[in-house]
Amino acid sequence: MKKVILKVGSVTYAMKAKSILQRHGMRASVIKTVSTKKNEGCGYSVAVENPYQNIGEILRREGIVVTEMKWEK
Repeated sequence: MKKVILKVGSVTYAMKAKSILQRHGMRASVIKTVSTKKNEGCGYSVAVENPYQNIGEILRREGIVVTEMKWEK
């Protein structure tokens, strides 16, 4: 199973991104970011299992800025 972790600027954006992706039929959850750097916000990300659409584009259209995208197995 593939999973992508999307780092966003705040827990509010993480919750909004989760909701948007779920409306597009994807399994998404808000997670605490493992390691954060100074001045990167509160350290929350969105984990998406088996993404099948261009999630970066979907979130960009909705005004959500993804600061980092990391793929995991």
